Amino acid sequence: MLLQTATTIQTQRVAELIHSYAAIAAIIIWITHVYAAIWVRGSMRAMTRGYVTPGWAWRHHRKWLRSLVATGSPGPRPRRAGDGS
Repeated sequence: MLLQTATTIQTQRVAELIHSYAAIAAIIIWITHVYAAIWVRGSMRAMTRGYVTPGWAWRHHRKWLRSLVATGSPGPRPRRAGDGS
């Protein structure tokens, strides 16, 4: 047998309102995130191939690019077609 606790109608209404606002906020954030990923040139390539150009890295993630340069790391390399990794 499930243990059920009674809640008042007022509590249920407040809970539903909070849930609705949270859902609307999540949808707005998701739409903005997808739009930004498509709008920023080079982002889709970075997500699908794991590689960005040095110019893109400079414009969007200078701290990361500077750390790569400081350590002499070439950074991630683009995947080639047929590469199993």
